[in-house]
Amino acid sequence: MSPLAGHGPIHPRWSEHHRRTAVGTLTGTCRITRGGGEGTVDDDNVWHPPASTVVYQGPCRITAPPGISNPVVGDQPTGIGDYKVAIRWDVVEILEGDIVEVLTAADPRLPGRLLQVTDTLGGGGTEQWERVLTATEDITHREAP
Repeated sequence: MSPLAGHGPIHPRWSEHHRRTAVGTLTGTCRITRGGGEGTVDDDNVWHPPASTVVYQGPCRITAPPGISNPVVGDQPTGIGDYKVAIRWDVVEILEGDIVEVLTAADPRLPGRLLQVTDTLGGGGTEQWERVLTATEDITHREAP
């Protein structure tokens, strides 16, 4: 029941206002790509991965999981970390397996990292101010810089 006759308890543009606020917290930038096809083998029998298509490039926020640890085994860091990647709420569909490349971030260790999307639902729900993805970085198999 509304406190005032003819008025709802929530302003009709409430979501619009909060979405702008959420976008303001996306202080990094990232590119999300999707591979297509099976790749090709050239005349020298060398396999080439399929070309990737950019499905999103723009503001994002990367949040590391709490309590992440990366044990070192034989001088090699190991582990898998699940990150939360927030992007604009109204972007095209992001799929599991898409690759997130961090382009800019306040933390100088993040740009250049590649994360694979493992969950696209995020928080879900009927009200969304941003789209939150879960993405994994497998540092066990990361190439040395």
